[in-house]
Amino acid sequence: MKTILKYIKPALLFLLVAVSSCEGRREFDAIVENGVNLDNYDIILLESGNSLDVTATFEPNVVPQRDYIWEVEDPSVADLQMNEDKSVTLTATGSGETLLRITAADDNSLTATAPVKVIAGPPVDITDQSTISVNREYSGGAEGREGSTKLIDGDLTTKYLSGFVTPFWINLEFEEPIVAGYYSFTSGNDAPGRDPQDWEIQGSQDGETWTTLDSREDYRFSDRTQTREFYFDNNTAYKYYRLDITSNGGSSLFQMTEWRLFLLPF
Repeated sequence: MKTILKYIKPALLFLLVAVSSCEGRREFDAIVENGVNLDNYDIILLESGNSLDVTATFEPNVVPQRDYIWEVEDPSVADLQMNEDKSVTLTATGSGETLLRITAADDNSLTATAPVKVIAGPPVDITDQSTISVNREYSGGAEGREGSTKLIDGDLTTKYLSGFVTPFWINLEFEEPIVAGYYSFTSGNDAPGRDPQDWEIQGSQDGETWTTLDSREDYRFSDRTQTREFYFDNNTAYKYYRLDITSNGGSSLFQMTEWRLFLLPF
């Protein structure tokens, strides 16, 4: 059984423009969106017993004029409620995973989905438990102004910068193996061509043999110093985690403000 909510569009907006040469008025129909997405959510993580507001993005970025149907496939995992500001509040009603979907009522080709996963508590940032190493270091060294240690210092005003030539990797080494399943990137403050574009997250027990845990292709940040979060399915504890970047936005340099790695409590 699915839980379905329908968003009813507001009345069409008419702009009344006075014409100086006469007393007539011209009417303009509101712009009607032609796309919808949930791209801001790689996955929606819901803490057990808690709620979270979720908002769709419309294309072009206008007040939506269409009617929309919101669905959560398994209401035993999460339920939803429509809000006045057109967001949806998801509430964890159980455990496990389900799918959130939004679809235009008059055109089922206008649809978007996002996975939903219920976790026992908030993600635990384990980055500070690690030691970083890279194979392409900043010219001023790891502790320099834009050295590799700036990538995990928790400061969004600093960044790691180096030349970009493949192979290009960044390792986080932990004292003991640990299970990670979530990470975030924060883009640099300038030059989008230096951003990572294609990459893999890999795990290893010995720093020699690697298992691919997550891969992304042709990823683009939409803003500077933007933090985006990524989920991967992993139940194995690894001593080493590697970010292997196979391409950036075309620059001969690489930069990133922050890389954080998280444990997900289940």
